[in-house]
Amino acid sequence: MNSEVYRKGKEALGVLLDEIRACSDLRIYSAGNRAKELIQMRRIEFLDMPEPTCFLVTGMEGNRESLDNPLEIDGIPVYTMQNCPIPAAGKNTMILIAAMEHYHKEIQENIRNSSFSGVCIRFLTDIMERILIAECMKFYYQKLGIPFEMTEMLDQDTDILSSGGKGQTIMSYMVQSVHDVPIQEKRTDRTWITTLQAGAALTEQRFSAVTDADGDNISSKNAYYNEMTGMYWLWKNTGWDISGLCHYRRQFESDIALKPLLDGTADAVLPVPALVYPNLRGYYCYWGEDSYYQMMLQVIREQKEDYYETAVWCAEHEIFYPNNIFLAKREVIEDYCQFAFDVIDEVETRMRNFDGVKQKRCWLSEHVTTIYFMKHKNDRIVFSNLKRFW
Repeated sequence: MNSEVYRKGKEALGVLLDEIRACSDLRIYSAGNRAKELIQMRRIEFLDMPEPTCFLVTGMEGNRESLDNPLEIDGIPVYTMQNCPIPAAGKNTMILIAAMEHYHKEIQENIRNSSFSGVCIRFLTDIMERILIAECMKFYYQKLGIPFEMTEMLDQDTDILSSGGKGQTIMSYMVQSVHDVPIQEKRTDRTWITTLQAGAALTEQRFSAVTDADGDNISSKNAYYNEMTGMYWLWKNTGWDISGLCHYRRQFESDIALKPLLDGTADAVLPVPALVYPNLRGYYCYWGEDSYYQMMLQVIREQKEDYYETAVWCAEHEIFYPNNIFLAKREVIEDYCQFAFDVIDEVETRMRNFDGVKQKRCWLSEHVTTIYFMKHKNDRIVFSNLKRFW
């Protein structure tokens, strides 16, 4: 790790983990993906952490990006601050704020205004979480016998194009729609990223000269297919040697992500995988309908037989490649898109005549992406950190 920010983050994470191991009453303030991630890290024997007493939330209702909070996680109760039992006398109690850092100040204020104001509070920062999940996935991949290569952890760009990539054409597309909530944080301007307006066929508003409604496109399906209308446009209308997608709110943290592609040591660079709960199929059913997942497996079994064993393995395991974000060489883009759109288009076609609950969004695309790259796990894939902007 060359970044001073990550070096200090690793030191702080070590101190935090020692404190967690020493506490006898651990209460985790989060009931979302990060809380479940910690439970999974403990389950796969990566994280030496006492079983939490409970999970804490500000309210049981979800926010704009999530469903309502669960009543329990892995048999451990979820409480609001108002309903949570007071720690017993003599207990070494810690509240670990594990939600995304954007919410830390608000959560800390909620605790200070509650009956838990005197309890020890610790924070799992975004930097710490990135270090923790990277180390966990390296551990877990080795345990499963899967190669795991990762770029350096850097929080700033390195001007990588000035020292590599000669003769290669490079362009990634940042997908954004008119419905996306504006971000307040400043993003680094990168010459190799162009804004791609997604869902442009559904509105007369224009904020980018490049839209997914140009050329061969499925822009009119954006409300259902989300960023995949941008992926389809990239596939059908560009021919860059190295390309890929990112989101207006999520990008690779540093241009170091390009390095393995430029120096020829990788054919694809993906974000560090997520560790989902309880497994990939169960995670999908938290958002979508199991009937769609079952249909996806059926389509793969019938039409992409070489991928079926991998699809079943993924369903039963916890590894997830989220957001459909990656950088790759052109031949990988071609092969991936052919597979992905063959599968999700066929699922959508078959589900039109399905009598059950219909989904409003194509939650399957990220799972198809996971299956594709897990099938190619022994090919030249490198991981790099993703950053979320607010």
